[in-house]
Amino acid sequence: MGGGNKGSSALLVNYLDKENQDLEKRAMQAPNRNKEIEIRNRQQYFFNHQSDAVSQTKVREDLDTNISKLGKNDAKYYAPTISFSNQELKHISKMATAGRDVENVDQMSNAEFDRYNAYLRDYSRSAMNNYAENFNRQEKGLKSGDDLVYYAKIEHQRAYKGDDKQVLHGNAKSGGRKPGLQSHVHVIVSRKDKTQRLKLSPVANEKATTRTIGNNKYLVGFDRKNWIDKNEKSFDSMFEYKRKEIEKFEIQNALKNGSPEENFEALKRIEKEKEISIIQVQSKDKSQSIEL
Repeated sequence: MGGGNKGSSALLVNYLDKENQDLEKRAMQAPNRNKEIEIRNRQQYFFNHQSDAVSQTKVREDLDTNISKLGKNDAKYYAPTISFSNQELKHISKMATAGRDVENVDQMSNAEFDRYNAYLRDYSRSAMNNYAENFNRQEKGLKSGDDLVYYAKIEHQRAYKGDDKQVLHGNAKSGGRKPGLQSHVHVIVSRKDKTQRLKLSPVANEKATTRTIGNNKYLVGFDRKNWIDKNEKSFDSMFEYKRKEIEKFEIQNALKNGSPEENFEALKRIEKEKEISIIQVQSKDKSQSIEL
């Protein structure tokens, strides 16, 4: 919204209410009272480690007052987005709907929608635990997301932008709603920890550097690749997700940014998994033939 992250969080907090505002308009146009209530129940609150429902006012107050010893030109907060692949969203949605296929959240019942959101909140809290741990400041009291000042907001829609391929090719309009499951989570996390003693930057150039002051040694920095990798493993463990080699961040990063040797090894792992899958299918087919 053009406000940057060196001042108040108000602009960003208000901006993240856009989906609720859209639902409110739809509720006002509902054909009956029951439908109006159903639509309003789809609105999302901010949440953190302690609560599932936090008001915009409290979010702004907590973030804007957690700035002890930060200068005028210092970043006051950061705003990472937790995004999911189509396969991951399908997996979570099937868990929420007892295995039923849905094309978007509108096709979920209220109970299914609530379960789906609960899964997204639980995972987001796990990601923020990983965020806190990734600063390597456990000896300073930063052990989990509970030691951070952060708020997150789930959104279930994405809109086409002017530079999207579908828009450029004339197949969609800028601002139009993208089809399918589009759930993602916006996070606003304070630069300072809850005690306001630690200054935390996930965009620091240092990844995990040991510094020495007097007789004390401590780690500083934030390894963004390590955070992504931990989040991926948390997702797989939490939701019992059988991730294919091609879906792994390690493989995708090697294919995009790796050396020729790393690229080759990544492709070899993908091909090996395909060969194993073919053998397993063939073995299953033979077994079924014998049973018949």
